[in-house]
Amino acid sequence: MAASRGLGENYSYWVDELWSVSASRAAWGVMLRDWLIPDTHPPLYQSLLKLWIGFSGSGEMATRSLSLLMAGIGLVATALFTSGRGAGRRLVSVAFLGTSPAFLFYAQESRSYATSLALSAVMLGAALELRQRRLGSSSNSLLVGWSDPALRRLFGLACLLLSLTHYFSLLFVLVVLAVVCAEGLVLRRRRQVLPLLLGLLAWPLAHLLSSSFANKLERLDWIQVTPISGTLREFLSGTLPSLSAQAGQGRLLLIVLAAATALVFALTAAQRHPEPATPAALGEARLLLLAIGGFVAVMLAVDLIKPLSQARYYIVVLPALAYLCGDGWELGRQFGRWRRLSLAILLAVWLVLQWQLGQRQLGEKRAPLQNFKLMARFVERSNVCDRGCWSDGWPLEALSPLYFQAGQLQQAPIDSLALAGPLQQPFLGFQGAFEDRPALRAANPTMTCWEAPGAWPSTPFILLPSSTTARPKQHGLRPCP
Repeated sequence: MAASRGLGENYSYWVDELWSVSASRAAWGVMLRDWLIPDTHPPLYQSLLKLWIGFSGSGEMATRSLSLLMAGIGLVATALFTSGRGAGRRLVSVAFLGTSPAFLFYAQESRSYATSLALSAVMLGAALELRQRRLGSSSNSLLVGWSDPALRRLFGLACLLLSLTHYFSLLFVLVVLAVVCAEGLVLRRRRQVLPLLLGLLAWPLAHLLSSSFANKLERLDWIQVTPISGTLREFLSGTLPSLSAQAGQGRLLLIVLAAATALVFALTAAQRHPEPATPAALGEARLLLLAIGGFVAVMLAVDLIKPLSQARYYIVVLPALAYLCGDGWELGRQFGRWRRLSLAILLAVWLVLQWQLGQRQLGEKRAPLQNFKLMARFVERSNVCDRGCWSDGWPLEALSPLYFQAGQLQQAPIDSLALAGPLQQPFLGFQGAFEDRPALRAANPTMTCWEAPGAWPSTPFILLPSSTTARPKQHGLRPCP
């Protein structure tokens, strides 16, 4: 319910969502040739979104509902695969995942991240159930009808599909495969991994050979990450934001509660607790920690060579952390009453804090991040572009007809505009033109600059001739800073 709050408000796409929707609105061949091959993302989400658009349309609510559906599938999968060893384990796992800021935020975005989360939950859940069966400790009555071969096929399919959502997800899949192969409980024979590996690497190799690798790297030049510390900071921001700087005073509260919990454990160290630890939970926790730690180690090494880490990319790890929290709660049954109570308080406060942080971020997203829609409404109602406006900063085919009418925007020769005299027609600038705005304003001092308010500084802006009769402020625009 929290993830769906505000979904019907139809707030404006931001540039990445515009890219996704524009790519999926194109014909299949055009989508592959002009959008996917030059890009740095695998094709699964765009293909799913194209099918979804054919069913529900390309409006903001329609396309974002696909991500909401995927987030819901992730929650259901987590609940399904954590059943059988106590309601507490299942409740903690689902609560951690469902209150995560990344879960709430990307359940309302027309991007691939919610799909990555759902497939990761299925992949890890199938792996955990398979290892439980090998150990003879599975008690999940909801999966009784699933044979071991069927679960292994589900695991393999989830691995393959997850690798096709994002290349970060592919790296996570490879790390998980390495961990389960080393343990030897999920797959009966290690040679079963070879066909799966070939399937996992088929698209990346084809993608690499289909267009310039250097061009793909250039598309990632905007990512700047400080080695080691920056990677860890991005990981925490994407998975455990309550421990990151963005949590503010909430982080201090967690530190105090953690210290109090440690004190309780120290004071009760002499007490005896006859109930032994659950072997299945211990093994699962070790496997999940190895998968998470191995993935972070890989990214620490990658970022030293080519910075790639972004907080949102780590959403693929969230289900692993959710399952790990559930196992931690199960292991806590061996503790005494005071230890369990202190852990329960710490967990409850943690969940409340991350839910509040997620709601705040979701509210900022609905602000929206970049208000293409408000700018388009001004253009439509004021008629300032009836004779055409220069435009730059984003592919015009991605803006029309989603927001602007045909003929309203004309591709501007941006270099010559910056050097020319005062413009005689309006200029609309978007994402890529934001850095050119000072030069354009300096070259056209008599023109007024207005922007559509958004949470991000790279918001759409328009330069208007002094002779215009339009009243931008009355339409919700504000003067450029």
